[in-house]
Amino acid sequence: MIRTISSKQLKLGMFIHKLDTTWLKHPFALNQFKIAETSDIKKIISADIKKVQIDTNKGLDIPQEKSSEATSKTEKQPSPAINKKTLKKKTPPVRKSLTKLRKDAKSIKDHAEEAISTIMADVKLGQQVEMELVTPVVDKMAESVLENSNALLGLSRIRTMDTYTFEHSVNISVLMMSFAKTRGMPTEFIHDVGVGGLLHDIGKTLTPPEILNKAGKLTDDEFKIMRRHVVDSRLILEKTPGINQNALDVAALHHEKFDGSGYPDGKKGDEISIVAQMSVIVDVYDALTADRCYHKGQDPSVVLKRMLSWGGSHFNPQLVHEFIHCVGIYPPATLVMLSNKHIAVVAENNDNLLAPNVVIFLNSKTRETIKPVLVNLSKQQELKVIRSESDQNWQIDPQKFLDLSL
Repeated sequence: MIRTISSKQLKLGMFIHKLDTTWLKHPFALNQFKIAETSDIKKIISADIKKVQIDTNKGLDIPQEKSSEATSKTEKQPSPAINKKTLKKKTPPVRKSLTKLRKDAKSIKDHAEEAISTIMADVKLGQQVEMELVTPVVDKMAESVLENSNALLGLSRIRTMDTYTFEHSVNISVLMMSFAKTRGMPTEFIHDVGVGGLLHDIGKTLTPPEILNKAGKLTDDEFKIMRRHVVDSRLILEKTPGINQNALDVAALHHEKFDGSGYPDGKKGDEISIVAQMSVIVDVYDALTADRCYHKGQDPSVVLKRMLSWGGSHFNPQLVHEFIHCVGIYPPATLVMLSNKHIAVVAENNDNLLAPNVVIFLNSKTRETIKPVLVNLSKQQELKVIRSESDQNWQIDPQKFLDLSL
């Protein structure tokens, strides 16, 4: 049953059916979700949302008023003995600094690229995918993503054309897990899509190198051969012990489009599983932001705007919005121009997509570097992001300033 209540009546375990505001004005990735933490309630109240609709079939209802008779009985019951042990405050887990998280994430990412390189080389020689190599790598990445996805997301901006295939595979894994985390999916699902992302292009081991690495536009015949990689990925992974359907869908369906114009099967809308619809978005985003032998990578904020315009054709439009909540309008490691004409690099996203945590390090007017300082723009009334900036135009490595200041 759908019930409208005051936001002050919200309790843990209730299922939000609708918030009394638009999607862009509330701080959640989804319009419908179960309240799992008290911080969710605080966010709703802080967003000045007065009323919400809850679905009592999917979560808790508001408590029913007790009768006076029941109340009097309750009052007569003796108070339970106080267990002093329960009064002891639990020591909150120590939150790692972003510096430590980035250092750990760098090691995890390097190890993942080595692993997928080895796996692809083995498959190219006709060997089977060894899940014993895949699982521990994805476990580590999932652990990093669940702790703070900004660390690995920021490192996904580090690219070299020579190792594109390996870096792309790791990035898709990280992005899929981060996307799943943002959507509130269970840990097992997050791990599954991480496996699928890491192995999604395994079929390219059978694609002729002259086609895979061609600098110019592919001919129609060459493109037919290139498209074959998703079929090869599915066939390879179907023979892999321990692979599940979610991981398989990422590999087999990441080129299907929402309007049916994709490949290999031209699936449309709900014919494409949700996990596959997610993978299409992630794959396009990572491909368009990467430097390739045949095109220059675009700034993430530009790519996200383009992808919004493709909602309903290439992508499920709701999922595109949710993906933007995942990576942020200005993703980690993006250069931005601030309203005070200083250049900064995005360190971490927060609930306000337009006001991330940034490291300010350059006066754009004088071209003089300043001591890097970390600023939470969501707590600054005057300082705002004006636009994203190109790394190449400024000849700046954003990673350098992130590592110096965090």
